Amino acid sequence: MSTKPSFGNKVLAAINDRIEPAKPVAEPADTPAGEQEPVWVSFTTAVSKETYMKLKQAEHWIPGFLMKELTEAALVKELENYPEASKPLPAPVLEKLLRTSKKLR
Repeated sequence: MSTKPSFGNKVLAAINDRIEPAKPVAEPADTPAGEQEPVWVSFTTAVSKETYMKLKQAEHWIPGFLMKELTEAALVKELENYPEASKPLPAPVLEKLLRTSKKLR
């Protein structure tokens, strides 16, 4: 009879730290006025097998490599090519998005 492995809190904490590293509590003097930490929103997308393998290889070989930071930087850079991405949504569309998206709450 096989049983599911159980992991202790230390293992789960280590996994969570790898996904979302714990950030030290910043002293008021550490954060310039008006500047805030980014709020991360999870979303799903797809990449080719080759790109996925390169991401996994980078995670393995590069200490401190975080896929979310690479993804953020790549998307921000690419979105510079789309001026419409900076154009605010029409009020009805924005209201609906804010009302229906759990990610923006």
